[in-house]
Amino acid sequence: MRNILAVSGELSKNDHISLGSIVLPEEKLSSFWTGKLEEELHSRKYSPKTIKSYIHFNKELCRIIQKPAEQITDYDFKKYLAYLDRIKDLSGSSMNLAVSAIRFFYNHVMRRKIGDDQYRPRQDKRLPNILSRKEVEVLLDSEPNPKHRLLLMLAYSSGLRVSEVVSLKKEHIDFSRKTLLIYKAKGRKDRITILSDRAAAFLHEYCINSDIKSWLFPGQISGHLHIRTAQNIFEKAAHNANIHKKVSIHSLRHTFATHLLEGGTDIKYIQVLLGHSNLRTTERYIHVAKQSILRIRSPLDCDFSDDI
Repeated sequence: MRNILAVSGELSKNDHISLGSIVLPEEKLSSFWTGKLEEELHSRKYSPKTIKSYIHFNKELCRIIQKPAEQITDYDFKKYLAYLDRIKDLSGSSMNLAVSAIRFFYNHVMRRKIGDDQYRPRQDKRLPNILSRKEVEVLLDSEPNPKHRLLLMLAYSSGLRVSEVVSLKKEHIDFSRKTLLIYKAKGRKDRITILSDRAAAFLHEYCINSDIKSWLFPGQISGHLHIRTAQNIFEKAAHNANIHKKVSIHSLRHTFATHLLEGGTDIKYIQVLLGHSNLRTTERYIHVAKQSILRIRSPLDCDFSDDI
């Protein structure tokens, strides 16, 4: 791993790098400014996840550069972004989140202009990895635990984010209309999505057998199942199903959208089901859907006698 000293230029000679991960130096963002940032974010009703991310990036900036917030400069900001790319290898979207977090803190909390001239990192234009219908069936069949199988089934059949599926409650199910209420989804917006007949039947039986009163997927101690636990459930099921693609539990949401598009569902309806505020976000599934691509013949398969 490359030395972090080459990125920051501000750390002491005694700081070192462990074999497995970077050992970060001491905290530099004071509890006073951390509290002010958290207070400002709450006053604007930012989501808990966003608040956590904004605090993390601002703490890490001061810790990596080894300066208190009052001494951070535009050049320090640039060096930190270089660290995020070269050392942590963050995606463009994650780096953009860091830019937003730091600008928010310095512009709205400290009332200083930091990073106004900094260009936004280029977004990665990656196509989502999806599963075939056969792979989805094998994945579900490979999971013997009814609770875990239902979790994977709902993530795929209703197009849910992992945070949405683990936080489902019994009261969010409408069996008569075959719908699910996704409460306070991304952007703090409620939405309605579909509940498949097969999932509804499995869900009804599960609620009775497991005596579900509130959370559909309760945690071992309290609250609902942890997101990381749900991710582990998917990874184990994918391993058991001999799926070697680079996929995660979020791939089930991508697969839901792609299979709907391949089945002829209007993309604007898919946008509503996924809860996308911008149609351009949904349009990326056009590039992985094979409904039109399958009708295109390769020139190698054409009759060369037509040219005679």
